[in-house]
Amino acid sequence: MNNRHSGNSGHDTTAPGEREYPIEEQDLSEEQNEHLTTSLRAVRNNAAAPPALQDLARKMLGGRLALKDVLDDPAGHRALTEGLAGLGDQWRSMSPQDRQTVRTAVAEGADERAAGRG
Repeated sequence: MNNRHSGNSGHDTTAPGEREYPIEEQDLSEEQNEHLTTSLRAVRNNAAAPPALQDLARKMLGGRLALKDVLDDPAGHRALTEGLAGLGDQWRSMSPQDRQTVRTAVAEGADERAAGRG
């Protein structure tokens, strides 16, 4: 089935029996939904991301939590505020060269995904 095929070239850490859905928020454009889905997958698969943030990504990708409900969910709110603060600290501690390497990798990944859909 199509849900089992993933355009994600990295390794996928979806738990056995856990389904994944692309984000389809009505208030977002198709491109924004695709970017959000890709970003959530990256957080879920990033071993350096805080576990609460990874769990939030799993809930959203699994269709158990909608974007509009994230801040109303106590665990979601906590994960976002604490997780983003930690990621911001990591980003600020990186050298300018390392930041540029990350930016380049993200841009190249987006270009590859766009080319695969074109």
